Amino acid sequence: MKEEINIQELIYKQIIGDASEEELKKLNLWRQKDLSNEKLYQSVIDPTRIKASFSVYDAIDVNEAFERILKPKPTTRRLAPMVLKYAAAIALPLLLALSVWMISDFNQNDTKVVEAIAPLSQKATVELSDGRIVNLQENNTVEIEEHGSIVGEDSENKLIYKNVSVAEEIFHTIKTPYGGEYQLELSDGSKVWLNSGSELRFPVNFVGDTREVYLTGEGYFEVAHNPQKPFKVNTINSTVQVYGTSFNVMSYDNDKVQQITLVDGKIGLEAGDENLILKPGEQAELNKGNLSVEVSQVETELYTGWTSGVLKFNDMPLRELSKKLSRWYDVEFFFANSSVGNIHFTGRVRKDIDFSYFMSLIEKTTNVSIVVDDRTVLIKELK
Repeated sequence: MKEEINIQELIYKQIIGDASEEELKKLNLWRQKDLSNEKLYQSVIDPTRIKASFSVYDAIDVNEAFERILKPKPTTRRLAPMVLKYAAAIALPLLLALSVWMISDFNQNDTKVVEAIAPLSQKATVELSDGRIVNLQENNTVEIEEHGSIVGEDSENKLIYKNVSVAEEIFHTIKTPYGGEYQLELSDGSKVWLNSGSELRFPVNFVGDTREVYLTGEGYFEVAHNPQKPFKVNTINSTVQVYGTSFNVMSYDNDKVQQITLVDGKIGLEAGDENLILKPGEQAELNKGNLSVEVSQVETELYTGWTSGVLKFNDMPLRELSKKLSRWYDVEFFFANSSVGNIHFTGRVRKDIDFSYFMSLIEKTTNVSIVVDDRTVLIKELK
């Protein structure tokens, strides 16, 4: 138990800002030695856990405390009274987490049988207006009934709404989990591809002067032309006005930017004080913080290839790539240090590629080593 006790003490010292350079070096070596070590470390320093501990100490600056973990500063051996408060606030959850680890017969040399990580599959759920949930799965056929009539049918991995006779505006919501995607055809003939971890709220029949849908996550749209009834895609930060066209919208809640990429046709973008028109091949990148917009010419296939079964990446930082792979494969990525996320990857692969093979491609084309443990992935830079 000697190593466990020492590591427990090192993490504790790092959090309260009392670890020497030699102790920090030893802790980092332990973290890099095994993926399970890194997982434990990340769990212990989880900001949510630490902030919850600090909540009972109103006088403590939580952000400053967490900075001590991410950016260790030169330390002295004398601890100020405020630092002792940090120690008191963190001690209980920290020691509890480490104690559970030590008691659980943890053995770094155990060999695990890891279940293969499957590529994307066709799966989603649809929430009806009365709260009922309908599961949509690959190669299933499902009829969706609303107000006594069939309004949608799931066949060939696509949910189709057509010949809808419901006169009032009734909304359904289709959701794709991580590791899933789905296609949808709206009642006006517009087609939508939903990427992993996405949600689209839409009326089963468009009533009124506009056709409006509400997107969270990522969707590719091919909108049926109807100048008398404009089509609008609403996100939490913007509205895309469509004039009959093909385009991609990426607006995940945990991303700092939103991207609208126009393949053909014409769209208008309204966000904050911005009101502009995009031309084919252009991409608008919206900063969610200040609602500023930058427009640039892009290779649209880099942003729409996921709909056709081909994934193409051009000089993409591993930090951004990991976000996409997390959604597509339902895995969680960690980086041994922040600089690893800045390494760039270029490649073109099929979307149904085996996850392990994909990781090996990244290793072969970048200066990194990748360790997969269950659904957790650690990326380290090779020395």
